[in-house]
Amino acid sequence: MKNQIAANVESSVKLKPKVKRALFYAVFISFPVLHYLVFYVFINFNSFLMAFRTYNLDPLKGMIHEFAGWKNFSDAWQLLVKSGDRIWMSVLFLVISLFFSTPLALLFSYYIYKKRFMSGLYRVMLFLPQILSGVILGLLYRYMCNQVAGWFADKWFHTPAKDLLTDPSSQVWMVIFFNVLMSFGVNVLTYSGTMSGINQSLIESAQLDGCNPLQEFLHIVIPMIWPTVATLAVVGFSRIFTEQWQVLTLLSLYPGKADNMGYYLYVQAMNGDFISSQTTLAYGTLSALGLILTAFILPATMALRWALDKYGPKAD
Repeated sequence: MKNQIAANVESSVKLKPKVKRALFYAVFISFPVLHYLVFYVFINFNSFLMAFRTYNLDPLKGMIHEFAGWKNFSDAWQLLVKSGDRIWMSVLFLVISLFFSTPLALLFSYYIYKKRFMSGLYRVMLFLPQILSGVILGLLYRYMCNQVAGWFADKWFHTPAKDLLTDPSSQVWMVIFFNVLMSFGVNVLTYSGTMSGINQSLIESAQLDGCNPLQEFLHIVIPMIWPTVATLAVVGFSRIFTEQWQVLTLLSLYPGKADNMGYYLYVQAMNGDFISSQTTLAYGTLSALGLILTAFILPATMALRWALDKYGPKAD
């Protein structure tokens, strides 16, 4: 009897570390799970419900909602048809990101990977925008475009000073230039970090066979890091209608020609209400607009992912 009691006590003592580890894991994982349930599952589910609701004020019951059918989708579609300039600007920002920023970041990453002249300094300089606040950099950039650039134009070139961020002829390109600088650092660090994991024996073997740097970059480095390139391209493509490209930071509530769908949705959601007015949209219409955009971008994103995997360069 004593032996059995002792064995039971010993087994319970052995279980304590397992129980502690399980409790620690449960507490540790509960925060991200709760965050996912609240800020992803609940919000998206509630947005889906709001797309089929209209809200009205009742003198006795207060705010009440009713089933709206497809009315919100009809209103959202009419709004989308009138947003051709915003859609075009979103597409332009995406094209700049995919076909200009990405190749340029790959070239700089390869330069840093090969440890050429001042590559370490470039790495630090490119990482600075990720350390400092984007709002602070945006304010400095806005000051340089509006005050410093005008002073240089007047003193050095004797031309009338103008605000580059408010002038219609240069506004869009100044926004693009700022966002290229902001995204350049993290992309270069990501690509150069991935390149550092390439087996050096492949590079040395190619060099012994007479491979020049351009051939090495195109036929060895790019295929080896292609999964990273494809992943970032897909992520950037999926945000075409939600990425506002720092327009709010640079231009506040006066976007001018730089107005795009991401900025428009952000401002409307920030100023929106349950009931639409002359200046703001109702949450139901915004939810329906989000679902319509998702219906367009989801299959296009999946098709892009399939195309990049199928026709992209292979490491083998």
